[in-house]
Amino acid sequence: MSHVKNAGVMAKDGLLPAVERLSKNASGINNLKVEVQSFGLDQRLENALEIAIFRIIQELVTNIIKHAKATHAIVHLTNHDNKLNIMIEDNGVGFDPKQLPKTTKGMGLMSIDRRVEHWEGNLTIESELGNGTTIIIDIPV
Repeated sequence: MSHVKNAGVMAKDGLLPAVERLSKNASGINNLKVEVQSFGLDQRLENALEIAIFRIIQELVTNIIKHAKATHAIVHLTNHDNKLNIMIEDNGVGFDPKQLPKTTKGMGLMSIDRRVEHWEGNLTIESELGNGTTIIIDIPV
């Protein structure tokens, strides 16, 4: 897990290579395989945005490792029509989003939601007990 936490965004490499390194480092932890699929990320984004997105993805992958009991996860990154779509899916145990305490909303998820709002984006959580989780984030770029 320490390798996952230290996978940082390199200013010269950008978001996609950093997420690919994160995926590689996370794969194998708790029998998890993490894939990255990207579309339209030919150009770099603003550095502060790249760092924020990387930290969000890092937190979500860490949540999968810690809680999901998943064997497979996919990080989709799509840059299209001035919008970055991030979708992270896993085949883990899932959870009932309605059961998250209203006050904490799951501390990691609450922190992610604040970061997404800061960039004027939207966060959607789709999960069901026994059927994995999909997190969808849309951020204008």
